Order: sequence, then structure tokens, then C-alpha cells
Amino acid sequence: MTQVGIYLRISDGDDLPIKRQETDARALCKRLGWSVATVYADVSISAFKDVVRPDWERMLADLKSGAIDGVVSYDWDRIARKPKDLERLIDRYDARPLVFATVTQSDVDLSTPDGRFIARLMVNFASKSSADMSRRLTRKQRELAEAGKPSGGGTRAFGWTRGGMELEPTEAAVIQEAAKRILAGESPNSVCRELDERGVPTPGRSPKWEPGVLKRLLIRPRIAGIRQHQGAIMLSDSGEPVRAVWEPALDVETWEAVRALLTDPEREIGRGKDDRKYLLSGVLRCQCGAKMYGVHKKGKHHYQCPIYRGCGNTCRVGAPIDEHVTELVLRYLEHQELAPVATDIDVSHKVDEDIEAAEHSLAALIAQWGAGNISDSVFFSAQAKKEAVVNRLRRERANTRRKATLSAPVGPGVRQAWAQANHSQKRAILHEVLTAVLVKPKPPGRTPFRPEYYLPVWRVAD
Repeated sequence: MTQVGIYLRISDGDDLPIKRQETDARALCKRLGWSVATVYADVSISAFKDVVRPDWERMLADLKSGAIDGVVSYDWDRIARKPKDLERLIDRYDARPLVFATVTQSDVDLSTPDGRFIARLMVNFASKSSADMSRRLTRKQRELAEAGKPSGGGTRAFGWTRGGMELEPTEAAVIQEAAKRILAGESPNSVCRELDERGVPTPGRSPKWEPGVLKRLLIRPRIAGIRQHQGAIMLSDSGEPVRAVWEPALDVETWEAVRALLTDPEREIGRGKDDRKYLLSGVLRCQCGAKMYGVHKKGKHHYQCPIYRGCGNTCRVGAPIDEHVTELVLRYLEHQELAPVATDIDVSHKVDEDIEAAEHSLAALIAQWGAGNISDSVFFSAQAKKEAVVNRLRRERANTRRKATLSAPVGPGVRQAWAQANHSQKRAILHEVLTAVLVKPKPPGRTPFRPEYYLPVWRVAD
């Protein structure tokens, strides 16, 4: 008896259920006197997009090996929506005699020229239909993006109720808290650990908060109410980001500051390295110039100059250095004065005005090009320069906001704030006020701790 495989496929949003396809295909096999050897099913996979269909590939392999003698499917659009896929199937029929049938066109015979002509015609028609639909959907998605509306469908966005228009209070509070803590200098690792300890549900299926998950959540334009389309921020005709119609979780300035911090390749916090176990790891500098890192030796923590990036010769017991540097920092902060808030506001307003002017200039350039008044070569060159100016100003605004938020505690309440801070927050305070702590050479042999061997280099305000 002829042994065939049934091939089933369903794409997202398809209205042809897998079960119905299989039922009708089995009924056809029974009428033709064929035995069903196996069933292949690609679920939620398009035959039009350039993606791998695992069971399609397995079916082709079984046809080649002789495990099955042919294929039965519901319709041609289940089998292929690209001519190249049909040709791969025809190649199997050229290699050895096989049978083929579909529920909707059971009389198409791939072993004959006429049958192949009809099959190719059907697949080309399905391919054109998919291309037309894709084009219409792409245009529709762009129209929704230009209007700042959600695209619809998909999973519920973390921080919003179903439908994506209104904030979900509990989740939105998590976004706002995480952003505030990141701007205050706390590391993503530290924030994630604390959220896990509190049992805060994560976005998606991940059982635990991970720095990568938190970063992706906080850098998304959606949380600032900015519309994104095909992976890029949607710009209006005026050159400004399109504001979405849904309720934002963060204001634009806060989001820009968080995004600048988490995506800055030069900042260790963006790579999770600012969450080191030891307080002064990366802060202490050996006499050779290398950064010293915490290690555990003989039941105590030490700071060691690494062999692979330094001399490897300097190693000091950590606890007294931590206490000494902490006291230096607290005394330093106790004698600092609060910076006048008005200065930061004035700077922020000036940057806002510069950004607005740069965006209008970019919009005017786009309008001139759209009207055909300037050539493509001139436009694209000028556009790149103007977009660079806009992006630079936005980064400047983000950094201004971040610096204002990162202000270390000063004045009489410093010690209380330090006592309440976690390890990551303490490291953030140290990084804000210290460039490094220079470790000076000391006499050989055991010597008591002497403060003069550790010289702080205070960070000069920008």
C-alpha cells in the first residue's frame, strides 16, 4: 500500500485550523486507498516569508530517503507560497516516482507537464496574493504609526492594560521605580535582584528579572509614548518623534536619560560591571596604573592588581581600605553645598530650544527634497548631518537630566543616606565623587594600615 505523509501548515491569524486540514486530508487518503505514515505540521509559520519550516524540511528529507511515497495536503497555499519551494518538491518527484494530492485540487498530478503547469500557476497566484496582502498591511501599519496609534495584536505590553492604551498601575510603577533607581546610579543587576526578592512578575515568560530584560524594557520608545515603526522611531513631517496616543509610563526627558545611560558603551553600568561584589573594585589604582579588583584570600577580601592587565604585584587587605575611603567620601560630601536647581533648569530649556530648532531645520530640508527642489545626493548628505546634530542634542539633554538625577547626597544627611543605600548605590556614589584612589607603594613585609598609602582623586565637576 502507498505510504504518504500529510503536510499541514497554519500561519498566525490563519482561519484554517490544523485539525480541519488533517481531517479532510485523511478522508482523501482513505478514498484514494493510501495509508498515512506520518503527519507533518508547521504551526504559526508563514510559507511566504523567508523562514525555515522544520516539518517541511523533514518531509522533503523523508521523500528523498523513501520513508514516504508521496504527500497529501489541504491546498496549494499550505504547501508553498513561493515558486522556489514548489520546485524543490518537484525535484523530489523527478528523482523517483511519487504520488501527490490536495483536498481542493486532488486531480493535479506533479508527474505530468500539465499537472506541473497548474501547480506552478496556483503557487504563483498564492505568491502574488501574499505579496499584495503584505503590501496592504505594510501601508496600513505605517498609517497607524504616523497617527501614533497601536498596531494591534500581539502580546500585552508590560506596563499597560490589554489594548495597550491605559497604564496598568502596578506594572507602570515598576517601570518608574526601575528608571529612577538606574538614574540614581544603581546597577541593573542590583535592581533585578531586589525585584526578584519582592516577587515582582517579569515581562514575558522569563521567571526571573535579568539585566537584559530590564534594559530592553526601559529603552523601548513605547514607555515614553513615542511611536516606533519597523525598529525605528517614527518621525513626523516636522522632524519630531511621533507622539503615541497611549498613556506614557515615563516622560520623554527621563526616558532619554535612562536610555543614554543603558546604551552608553563607555559606561560600565551598561554592561553590568558596576555591580561588583567589592566596594572599591575598579576604583583602586595600582602604582602601575592598572585597576585593582576584589579577591578572596585566607578568609578575607583583598584588592589585587591583575597579572593579565597590570603588574600583579600589589595586593592589600580590603576591609580597612573600604572603611578609610568611605570615611573620606562621607566627610567630603558633608562639606559640599547643594547645587542651585535653577542652573540645571536653564541649561535644560536651552537644549530644548536647540533641539526644536534643529528638528525644524531637518523638517524644512525634507520638505525641500519632497518638493523636488534639491537632488538626492545633496539631500541625503545634508540629512545625515542634520540628524547627527539632532541626535547629539538629544544625548546632551539626556546627560543633563541624568547628571541632575545622579546628584550624590550632600550636607548633614549624608551618613544616614549612606546607611540606607545598598551596595550598588554606594558604588554609584563613589563613582560620582571619585575618579580613582591611588594605591602608593609601601615597605616590604607586614605593616599596619596607613592612610597615606591611599590617595583619593576627586572628580572635578563638568
